[in-house]
Amino acid sequence: MALPAWLQAGAAVVQAGVAVLLYRITRDYVRLTGRLAVAGEAQVELLRAQRDETRGAELKQLTALAQSLLERLRQLPGPNADAQQRADALIKNAVLPADEELQELRRLAAAVGPGVAQLARAATEHFGWLLGWARQVQASNPVAGFEYRRIKWPEWVFRWIEAEQALHKLAGG
Repeated sequence: MALPAWLQAGAAVVQAGVAVLLYRITRDYVRLTGRLAVAGEAQVELLRAQRDETRGAELKQLTALAQSLLERLRQLPGPNADAQQRADALIKNAVLPADEELQELRRLAAAVGPGVAQLARAATEHFGWLLGWARQVQASNPVAGFEYRRIKWPEWVFRWIEAEQALHKLAGG
């Protein structure tokens, strides 16, 4: 006995949906595993650099700069429930770092080790994306305001969290 065509079609749609879901879960798992590996490698390099006097100066500068950048990142809207509603005031009052500070973070991290450099690269990439939007807000006409619908808030929150986690690790946390 053959199943009705509508039931077969429905089963095919469900099967395709499950395949897409499994693909996304696997992709996210692979990305997470990669980030965990980088974080572990960076932690080892940071511990080695603490013991190595020649890299000790760079590590101290890196830690201080990462802490400073972390404090400035936290002035921007984050994952809090009310952050999007308060975005205008938070962004306009934030003290934004210069691009040179992000470049310096990457330079210092490279002197410590490749895993730390990769962590700094992630931090500066995500923070840089946020800064691009924040600078547009700060440069906008105060009367006309900024069109916040242009910002994809789920991506903003994702990049804020990624930058915060990377800077926290670089700051010695």
